[in-house]
Amino acid sequence: MHKLGKLVAIVGVALLFTSSTILTGCSSGPDEAQLKQLDDLKGEVASLAREVDEKEKQAEALNRELAAKNDKIKKCNDDQQVVKQRLAK
Repeated sequence: MHKLGKLVAIVGVALLFTSSTILTGCSSGPDEAQLKQLDDLKGEVASLAREVDEKEKQAEALNRELAAKNDKIKKCNDDQQVVKQRLAK
């Protein structure tokens, strides 16, 4: 989860660096190839952001599932202790 967030941040920084390089270049404005590259990078950032959101949702679902299984294990252990106590009598 954190790795994907870092990846999005890195891509975002790269996008900012690329766009600032394009805008401060020697020419008076970006050419078509540079604009295309910028659009491609924006699309990649958006795609990665969607992927991060999806992975975060999956992580939340897995955490809920883990908590439910841990509760079930605790209940089984508690039941086991009760049975052991009753058998010891």
